[in-house]
Amino acid sequence: MKKFDMEQPTSSQKRGFDGMTHFVNLPTGGKFYPKGHPLKDISSLEIKMLTTKQEEILTNQSYIDNGIAIDRFLESIILEDVDAKNIYEQDKIAILIAARIEAYGEEYPVVNGCTKCSEIFPTEIDLNNILESIKQSELETTDDGTFIVELPKSKSVVEFKSLLPNEISSIEKTVDKMKKLNIDTTFNDEFYKRIIVSVNGDEDREKIGSFISSMRILDSRTLNSAYVDCLPSLDMKYKFNCPNCDHENEEVMPVAANFFFPDL
Repeated sequence: MKKFDMEQPTSSQKRGFDGMTHFVNLPTGGKFYPKGHPLKDISSLEIKMLTTKQEEILTNQSYIDNGIAIDRFLESIILEDVDAKNIYEQDKIAILIAARIEAYGEEYPVVNGCTKCSEIFPTEIDLNNILESIKQSELETTDDGTFIVELPKSKSVVEFKSLLPNEISSIEKTVDKMKKLNIDTTFNDEFYKRIIVSVNGDEDREKIGSFISSMRILDSRTLNSAYVDCLPSLDMKYKFNCPNCDHENEEVMPVAANFFFPDL
């Protein structure tokens, strides 16, 4: 496939777009983005309807090889001037599903296998059901969009924030750089330093660093688990009955090659 580069539209060019648009509700409701972020407190995002331009982006071999096809695709349809690396994954998934529904309809054909009789058969997922099924976090939240969790061993109350994808990548780069300088650190240490806002109400960074270095394993795992589930997200599970034995199965929606390129 021919490799080619595509000039990314500026914000003004996007706003000058006079084609059809539609709206998608963001699972996060925009509540957890930092102040000054383009999606802060935006619950419903306006996006463009798909054209051949988006198809070209998804099939651009250069983008695919560099793992940026989806991000470029998102940036081409979102009217807000925002880097896709600064959008929560939960919201990205909702935008992708909404774009797919608008372009090809809500029916998404997949192939399933029955967990009881091993029968293989095709079925269809109603993407509208997925898009409307938002799982809310059970964690306590603050007015600043941070989260509260009590750790089981130390009984410490930790306030933490969620990081954007770009911030996670930044941690990986920091760890690599520090290791090259023979500075002893781990991804978890740097991750906790970035996400923890306070411990028992104390925001002193030196005390937080000391807390992190002495954190018990169970407390660490609890904090990690809380972080994974802190943001509202789409419930990607769907149920289906086997046509052979009528057993009810439950699976997580796959994103296969036909998601944006279905047989018409």
